[in-house]
Amino acid sequence: MKRLKLSAEEYRTLRETGIYHSHARVRMRAQGVLRLSQDRTLEQVAEEFDVHINSVEQWWQRWNRIGLMGLYEGRHSGRPPKLSRQEQQSLRALAKEEGGTSSKLLCLWREKQGYTSISRSSLRRYLKRMNFSYKRCRLSLKEKRDERAFERGKGVVASLQAWAQAGQCELWYFDESGFSPNPPVQYGWMPSCQTRRAQCGSHQQRVNVLGALGFDNKLMWTAHEQRTVREHVIAFFDQLAEQPHSVPRIVVLDNARIHKGEVMEAKRQQWQQKGLYLYYLPPYSPELNRIEVLWKQAKYFWRKFLNLTADCLVDEVRSIMENYGKKFTINFG
Repeated sequence: MKRLKLSAEEYRTLRETGIYHSHARVRMRAQGVLRLSQDRTLEQVAEEFDVHINSVEQWWQRWNRIGLMGLYEGRHSGRPPKLSRQEQQSLRALAKEEGGTSSKLLCLWREKQGYTSISRSSLRRYLKRMNFSYKRCRLSLKEKRDERAFERGKGVVASLQAWAQAGQCELWYFDESGFSPNPPVQYGWMPSCQTRRAQCGSHQQRVNVLGALGFDNKLMWTAHEQRTVREHVIAFFDQLAEQPHSVPRIVVLDNARIHKGEVMEAKRQQWQQKGLYLYYLPPYSPELNRIEVLWKQAKYFWRKFLNLTADCLVDEVRSIMENYGKKFTINFG
């Protein structure tokens, strides 16, 4: 083999490739060619990099023939795919239409194809390549609502917020929520090799809360263990209307059945005389009611990861409501 001679530019290119290239084997080949230009023999380079001597000779030949591109990593055939292109398209359509767990998709695939040619891990690998991800489904009301009405309501709420920020009105967001002895999310950190077991409690033991969250983040609330009815709502608004205020007090609320009716309309006229006004959001627009964020935080993040008795549940709910703005806060941006 003749001595390998390199120009200054070739030497610099090989040196930088041997240091900075992202692929380890390309770096090794570039360094091997550099060694050959430094009067090293094939045997010495093969021993240094722990490869066969034929491999080093191929590096030298490919460098002489096509230069740096000859040292790059080529394509490998690998194992043939288990699913044909048509089957992959069929799997994509099935996952997009049905969703669900990997086991469910495998059962549906078996029913559709008449056989199961892949394992569950292979199915997950194919779905990841198709940009699918495994995550929790979320309930959505967007398909049921009138988008024009929603946009109008969104504009009204934005105007009310601007008035409240300018001190022209008091803005409150009203809604009810219920707390059961079982926390809604049974996930959490626990010691290795141990499983925290939460007992299944009765959902008849329930604490219901009526709350009004002000635009200034103040909270008014009341709790009871009975079923929430229209009389509870009227009593809450009576209390809210009696509190002194110098500007109109506007309450944003949804269209629940207990928020409407002949009795509510009669009371609504009385409340207006005292400066309390109700604004009903368009149907299926929970994201426009700011207090919904408070209920979510209280149920999913501020509650203890424990199954509670009825008495302890009342104490916990009262503790959360009383400590809002102190221990528990929300930044609405």
